[in-house]
Amino acid sequence: VKSLSTDQIAAGFAEYELKMGSIQTILANTARHGTSLEQVKESLGKLNDYADKTIYNFGAMTKNIGLFTNAGIKVEDATSMIQGFSNVAAASGTDAEGAARAAYQLSQALSAGTIRLRDWTSLTNVGMGNKNMQDGLIQIAQAMGEFNGQADVAKMAQADFNSSLEK
Repeated sequence: VKSLSTDQIAAGFAEYELKMGSIQTILANTARHGTSLEQVKESLGKLNDYADKTIYNFGAMTKNIGLFTNAGIKVEDATSMIQGFSNVAAASGTDAEGAARAAYQLSQALSAGTIRLRDWTSLTNVGMGNKNMQDGLIQIAQAMGEFNGQADVAKMAQADFNSSLEK
């Protein structure tokens, strides 16, 4: 009887409480971008819908969006990043707990402004540091101009990815 009545109410209240805390955190982190309460609610709604369709829980996603916005990412971009990150985690077979740890490490890297070898190692340890992820990061670096149009530098990064992160 308890599981049919009070447990469900408590679980619903806990999710509501988490959402309220996340809204406060996200608003505090994105006020400088002019983010409104409606934008945050919309982003969290998208994440909740996404979480219902995946193995990743809404609580972990809202915590991670708070971490990403704390790193200076706008709420809309952070929402997309969480969904993309979760897709990569699912494609690599990473469970929800591993994805949460990796997202935390990635938020630290975003705060520092660069991905270092220790960050990559964290992704690798949970199964997300695969060749597809390497290639994606190299493509992002190229698009950002990090290789300054030098194809040989990009090829070196692909050949010895770990050493390129040390540099």
